[in-house]
Amino acid sequence: MTLLLYPTLVFAQQDPQLSFNNEFNSYTNPSFMVNDYKLNVIAQHRQQWVGFDGRPQTTLVNASYRVDKAWSAFGVSVLLGAQTNGAAVFNYAFDGKIGEHHIVPGIQMGALFNTLDGSKLNPIDESDPNIIAGKSNGLAFDLGLSLAYRFRGLAVGFSANHLPAPTIEFEEGGTSSEYNVARHYYGYVSYEALLGRYFRLKPIAFVKTDAAFTQFDQQLWFGVRDIGRIFDGASIGLGYRFDDAVIVATEIKLNWFTIGYSYDIITSGLRKYSSGSHEAYLRVHMFSKTKEFKPNTLD
Repeated sequence: MTLLLYPTLVFAQQDPQLSFNNEFNSYTNPSFMVNDYKLNVIAQHRQQWVGFDGRPQTTLVNASYRVDKAWSAFGVSVLLGAQTNGAAVFNYAFDGKIGEHHIVPGIQMGALFNTLDGSKLNPIDESDPNIIAGKSNGLAFDLGLSLAYRFRGLAVGFSANHLPAPTIEFEEGGTSSEYNVARHYYGYVSYEALLGRYFRLKPIAFVKTDAAFTQFDQQLWFGVRDIGRIFDGASIGLGYRFDDAVIVATEIKLNWFTIGYSYDIITSGLRKYSSGSHEAYLRVHMFSKTKEFKPNTLD
């Protein structure tokens, strides 16, 4: 990946690109900690544009616990990139429950961190005094707000991340550089419907923008459910990320955990240089599945 470097550094991809954009990703939207289980621990890893030198690689871990008596959910998210960059944040969501309706505001606070190694950069102007020659670490405060609405099989979410538009500063040998983080805005909607006793259908729409670049995903999932005491079902999904990739994915769900894998078939000009993108996740979910999140049956 070629990065254009100026006195203030601008990176092409800041928040990670993921194919499993679902209502359990509390890093993107902390309001999604209010879901169908009290305890959720999710580990997600993505190898993007395999075969492309300098490709993005992302590991994301979300953990949350819902306290029903406090009408609240608490959690943490840790994001790690390929070049010692990422985030560590605390998440809180308030479950404004009215009957079966859940209106859930959320907040996220923590830190963004990054390591810049100037010796590995290829600047336009090699004599630029504002680009460090060695390695330096930077840290900045981060804040995000979110809102979600859930009713049975319907989930709608909106979030605004990196609201301070923080600047991560790097200093080395008397030289300083800056890395500006743009505000990111996310929108999400999905509806899960039961088709009779054993089948389910779930369309998903997801949008992400930093006001300069907008990414739109749409997916359709079909699956079987309630197969046995341990095996809860399996699903296959097909999606399209506009001007980027076709997404093929699958999930297998057992009583206490779910595993998923997706493969992106690149449709952009990068297909000449990459064999595609791979993503996998493991979600451990425990305690008290809530009835009000069960989808409607379409007979």
